[in-house]
Amino acid sequence: MKRILFPLILLLAGSFVFGQRREDIIRLQSDVLQLQNQIRVLQQTMDEKDGMILSLLEQLNDQSAEGRLVLQDLQRALGGSRSQSEDLGRLMESVREELRTMSAKLDETNNRVASLHRRMEENQLQIQTLRSVPGGPGEVEPDRVYIASFNDYLMGNYALAVDGFQDFLANYPDSEFADNAAYYLGDSYLQQGRHELAVQAFDQVINLYPRGGKTPVAYYKKATVLAEMQRMDEAIETLRRLKRLFPQSLEAGLADEELRRLGVQ
Repeated sequence: MKRILFPLILLLAGSFVFGQRREDIIRLQSDVLQLQNQIRVLQQTMDEKDGMILSLLEQLNDQSAEGRLVLQDLQRALGGSRSQSEDLGRLMESVREELRTMSAKLDETNNRVASLHRRMEENQLQIQTLRSVPGGPGEVEPDRVYIASFNDYLMGNYALAVDGFQDFLANYPDSEFADNAAYYLGDSYLQQGRHELAVQAFDQVINLYPRGGKTPVAYYKKATVLAEMQRMDEAIETLRRLKRLFPQSLEAGLADEELRRLGVQ
């Protein structure tokens, strides 16, 4: 009995570990994409605030110069009225306080951006750790190949991503990440301006993984690339097929908008 239970326990433990690895990979992908979006938003916010502060400083300089002239005129006209000087002093102090508040907010934004960068670096280290975990003899770990290629895609290294996704699909066509790999291969081609190859990759998603999670967006991306290539009949047919096969998907709504843009009822 013990001889039967021991291998069974090992098998269950191995399945649990693999499941945990897969969840870690998916969570890291989501974290990296979310952090990149947050960094872009915060960077845009920081740039806007930099412009606001620069504009405010220029206005303060102008107001300060005008204020000194007005104060001198008031002092001469009113015989150096103390109340007028105090009012202008309070106004200047109010403006300075507003500037200090904006500077504090800018510092907070900078700190948040720095914190996000640190989190990005930590996630990259975790990804590298997952990639470097050695497997046992003969053990196949397609997730390590996929996550390396996906990381290149996220970093904008599209040539490396193309090579990685091609190798992944050649070696692990039945992997649970295969439809994702085929889709991101197509998008990597698209980012390189290689439209014909992008269409072929999106077709691979559609034909080999007809019910995969990336299939609706592959239809939509294929249609938009075909439209950009002025292959309108194919683009329209692809959009209609998307609506017919995945009527409840987000991409079906996008297909409606694209068909209207193309003047198709």
